[in-house]
Amino acid sequence: MTTEKSGEIVGLLLAGGKGTRMGGQDKGLLTWKGEPMAERVYRALSTVVSPVLISANRSLVFYEKIAPGHVYPDTPDNTHNGPLAGLLRGLIEAEGLGAQAVLVSPCDTPDITPATLSALVEAWKIQPLRPVVAECEGRIHPLHGVYPVSVLIQLSEWLASGNRRVMKFAESVNAVVVDCPEAEAAFQNRNRPEDLAGK
Repeated sequence: MTTEKSGEIVGLLLAGGKGTRMGGQDKGLLTWKGEPMAERVYRALSTVVSPVLISANRSLVFYEKIAPGHVYPDTPDNTHNGPLAGLLRGLIEAEGLGAQAVLVSPCDTPDITPATLSALVEAWKIQPLRPVVAECEGRIHPLHGVYPVSVLIQLSEWLASGNRRVMKFAESVNAVVVDCPEAEAAFQNRNRPEDLAGK
């Protein structure tokens, strides 16, 4: 497993959603296997890249404890505009830090592993001008991937047009799909109350 600590790639934890399917609760604060989901994903990301930024629109005190000075709400014109709004803010901040790309993961996949994230980073390094997204068991996961800051303008225009579809955006920027075999559990979304049952 490769660890990228040079700042070429920064991490981005997406935790800015409304938690609609969780009755409005902040999913990142909900526990899985004894700890908040956001903390589990943050740890996996920080094992591979540094620093790790957090996209959040509430519970800011909680997120600041995890990533002091690296918590960012959506831009004013994209508030609560879906996960792509969080990706946009992350790319803006990454560019400001001099990074070339962000390694992104949502807060509701608490079993994501550093090995899987590292594989995405390695795949991106082969074609650094194109985004890289994960695929497992025939299903593409566009919110697990590496997005270069070069897609910033395209993403801004995409959101300005009113389009919030993540998969369609990934396709529009010619994302490379990377097979992540035997990682099905890592991509399991825990975004409904029943998904946290029996944890």
